[in-house]
Amino acid sequence: MEQSNYTSFNDWLENSKMPNGKRKVLKSAIKLFSQNGYQSTSTSSIAKDCDLSEATVFKHFKNKKELLDTIITPIINTLAPSFSQQFVESVGKHTFKIDEMIEYIITDRFHFIEENHQMISIMISQLLIDEELKDQLEEIMLPKLSFIIDKANELMKQDDSVDDDVSAEELFRTISGQLLISTIVEFKFPSDNWDTEKQIKSMIKVCKKVIHK
Repeated sequence: MEQSNYTSFNDWLENSKMPNGKRKVLKSAIKLFSQNGYQSTSTSSIAKDCDLSEATVFKHFKNKKELLDTIITPIINTLAPSFSQQFVESVGKHTFKIDEMIEYIITDRFHFIEENHQMISIMISQLLIDEELKDQLEEIMLPKLSFIIDKANELMKQDDSVDDDVSAEELFRTISGQLLISTIVEFKFPSDNWDTEKQIKSMIKVCKKVIHK
C-alpha cells in the first residue's frame, strides 16, 4: 500500500493532481455525502453546490458510484495506512505513563476527527453496508490498534493506582465511545457554545476515572 505524508483528507485533495473542475465536484460530493448520505445525494445537487453544470460533473465522473469510489479508494490505499502509522509512531513518542497516553490519544484523535469529519462520516456510512470495505479497513487498522492496546496494558501494569480489574480493551472502548458521542454532538447538533478544549478535558476525566482505583 502506498504511504503518504498527508495529515488530512483535505490536504490530499488540495495537493492531488487533477483539473480544478474535478476538484470542485469532489469537494461538493464529499460535503453532501457526509451531510445527507450517499443514497440521498443526487448528481444534480452536487452540480448545484459546486456551481457547475451536471454535464460537467459527468465529464469528470461517469456516475455517482465512480464519484464515491474516487473518495474511498485513496482513503483505503494511501491515507488510512499513512494516518494510522503516523498515529502509532506519535503515541510511542509522547506517552510514558498511562494518564499521558489517555491525554494524548483523546486530544490527538479528536483534533484529527474534527479535521476529517466529512471523510469519516462517509466511511462509517459505507462500512455499514459494504463488508469488503470493512474487511479492507480492518486489515489496515487492527494491527495498529493491537500495538496501542499492548502498550496501554504495559503502562497500566506499571501504575499502582490503576484498578487491576480494568483491561486496556475496556479503556479503549470508553475512549472510542467518548470520541463518538462528542463527534455526533459537535457536528450533528452544532452549538455556538461548543468548546473543543473543554470537551477534550471532560473526555479525559471520564476515561481516567475508568481505570483508577
